[in-house]
Amino acid sequence: MPHAIHNTENTTWTQDAPRRTKGTSLPRELQQLTRQLIDQQDLLHLSQLSIILRGYLQKINKTNIPITRIVSLGLGSLLVTKSRPRRLKQLAILLSIRDCLQSGQQDPIEVYAQDPDFTRQDKALLAALDIRILRTPSSSELGEADSVISPYTLVYSPFLTLEAYEQLISRRGMPVRYLIGDDFDALVKKWPNWSAERRQVEGVLRSGLSRYRRKALAGEGFWTEEDETFPMALYVMNRKVPIKAGL
Repeated sequence: MPHAIHNTENTTWTQDAPRRTKGTSLPRELQQLTRQLIDQQDLLHLSQLSIILRGYLQKINKTNIPITRIVSLGLGSLLVTKSRPRRLKQLAILLSIRDCLQSGQQDPIEVYAQDPDFTRQDKALLAALDIRILRTPSSSELGEADSVISPYTLVYSPFLTLEAYEQLISRRGMPVRYLIGDDFDALVKKWPNWSAERRQVEGVLRSGLSRYRRKALAGEGFWTEEDETFPMALYVMNRKVPIKAGL
C-alpha cells in the first residue's frame, strides 16, 4: 500500500486509480506541497511510464537478490518554485518505486534521501513520508550515502552531478547493483564532441556502466516539455560481477 503522510486518515487504493485523503498535521506550505505531490502520484499511476517501471521492478522482486533499501540522490529542494513540478514528479517516482518493491516483501524497505539543497521544510515533508535524511557537503560528493549503499540497495539518482556519478559507479568491493537515473546513452549526445562533459560521460560509460544492463524508462502521460527533464534508465549489474555480502 502506498505510504501516506503521518497522522492522516487512512489511505486506500483501488486497482484502477489511487484515492487518498489530504493530511492536515503539516504546516500550510507543506500541506500545499502534499496536495501537489498527490496529484503527481495520481498522474504517474495512470501513465505508461508507471506500467513500464512496475514491470521492471516486479522482475527484480523475483530475483534472489531482493532490494531492502532505496537511496535517493539529487532530488533537489521541493521549495524551488521554478522546478517544483519536476521535482515533485521525481519524488512521486521514488514513492512508486518503494510501493512496488514493498508489495513483494514483508519487511519494510528503508528509504533515504540526500541532497545538499534540502531545507528544513524539505526534511519535514520527507520525514512525514518515512524517508530518512542523509548529509553531504556538496552535490559532487557521495557524503553519508556512501556508507549506506549495499548490494541490496537501489539507488535513485535523477539529475545527479557527473562527479557524484563517477564516485557511485566506481565503488569497489560493494558496487551499486541497481540504479535508476539518467540515461547515459542519451546524456552522451547532449554535449558536443569536444566538450569536457562529453569526455566525462564517455568515461563513466566505459569504466563503470559497461558492467550494467540498461533498460530505458520512458512512456507517455507523465513528463511534459515544461518539466525540462531528461531521459531515464534502469541499470542492473551483470550477474558475472561478484559482490560482497552486505546489509
